[in-house]
Amino acid sequence: MDAPPKPRYEQLQIGRYIIRRSLGGGRHGKGFLAFDPDLERPVAIEWLKPADADQPIAICTIDLNEARTVAVLDHPNIVRFHEASLRKDIPYLVFAYAQGTTLHDRLAKTSAMPVKMALPLISAILAGVACGHAQGILHLDLSSHNIMLDAAGAPRVMDFALASHHGGGKAAEAGRSASPRHVPPEHFYAEPLTARTDVYALALILFEMLSGQSLAQMRRLSLAGDAMADSALDLAEVERLSLDPRLQAIIRRAVSYEHGRRFARAAEMKGAVDGLIAVSLLERMDRQQSFPALSNNLLEINQLTDENNHSNAGTLANIVLRDYAITNKLLQLANSSFYGSARDGVKTVSNAIKLLGMNTICTTCNDLVFFNALKNENRLLKDALISSFTSALIGRHFATHVQRHDLAEEAFICGMFYRLGKSLAIFYFEDALQEIRKLAEKHGLDEKEASARVFGISYGNLGVTVAERWKFPDTIRHSIQCLGPGKPPKPVQFVDLQQQIAA
Repeated sequence: MDAPPKPRYEQLQIGRYIIRRSLGGGRHGKGFLAFDPDLERPVAIEWLKPADADQPIAICTIDLNEARTVAVLDHPNIVRFHEASLRKDIPYLVFAYAQGTTLHDRLAKTSAMPVKMALPLISAILAGVACGHAQGILHLDLSSHNIMLDAAGAPRVMDFALASHHGGGKAAEAGRSASPRHVPPEHFYAEPLTARTDVYALALILFEMLSGQSLAQMRRLSLAGDAMADSALDLAEVERLSLDPRLQAIIRRAVSYEHGRRFARAAEMKGAVDGLIAVSLLERMDRQQSFPALSNNLLEINQLTDENNHSNAGTLANIVLRDYAITNKLLQLANSSFYGSARDGVKTVSNAIKLLGMNTICTTCNDLVFFNALKNENRLLKDALISSFTSALIGRHFATHVQRHDLAEEAFICGMFYRLGKSLAIFYFEDALQEIRKLAEKHGLDEKEASARVFGISYGNLGVTVAERWKFPDTIRHSIQCLGPGKPPKPVQFVDLQQQIAA
């Protein structure tokens, strides 16, 4: 019996890649799912040949050497680019195969999404684009069509290989290939395109996520050009959504008609979005009875122990004496051999404050007030606090080991607060913790990825935001910020050394 005929695309090869099936056509050409026999992996190929051969397409003149520079981009929110080459004098680009659905298709099915879902999503998209901007690479064609959502819902920016390196693209050419609903006015003038051009498109994507429709409802490119080149966008729709005024301000700034008023790059816009997410989490904590009381106590301590505050020891002693645990801890410290106390011992809080100094008093009080407030029967919280205490002991030991006895007590405190964000999340957001665990188990994510997906920001960023609100000393705030991967740089300042010890 004759073997069944092979599928049409099974017999086609582009370079070494064996075509499996079509992924459809788009503005840039045709997409294919292919197989790389050398590395034995699926890949996606974009063959930059227009569906209609009579249509001119500027992208077919792509500089392959420039496209290959995008291979340096390695970020979880970017679809990885592998290779650029030619077939029959037509360029083709090879990407990692990202299985999922586009953001555009997702919105077509579900329409608008709630703010608490949209903000973490746009933050992750901004992180991917910011990676390109940091390398001097602009995208210049961002839209919901080239944002892929994987099975876990994580966004991945596609088509970065069609980008402009160091902003070298011509505005007129970019305008012909970019999505008509996401192009800013400078696309249609002889002005250089910058990272602010991408910022504009990202804000329109955010609006589309929040409303389910484009802010520029135009089908034909010529109409989009006429409307968007000659006038600012009508932002009345932003007001009709009844969004938080702070979120409205972010969108308005990002789509400003004058590009100089926009965020300078994706990282700056991400900072604004993440700040709004953090503030929203703080407001949720404020609605719980225990949090404002904790905040007020810590604020009072830190304001009184601030180096610019000239309050006398008696004023601070009155605050300390309100709490037996703090009083007891300070007297124990003052009478320890580490501080070389007076022969007859330190018997009053005022004398302990004079001996230990404001810095030690500040860090010790912060430690005790915070961890006493979080005492409960939650097993996860107990584990987190024990981990914090263990980290603190290791930090103090390490400071002593490297002959920095002067840093030992602060290293202990910085180690205690390194997991501040996670401890707060466990205590105040039990429902979100369950969602994080389910997401991690279902999709094999690590805790950092899963928590950022649910909250929109990492535990570390949450901790930094709360520490700033409580006016924690610089050393503690700086130590909460996680170090990047790899060998840490040589510390330049005192706070850098404390951060590395805490990490």
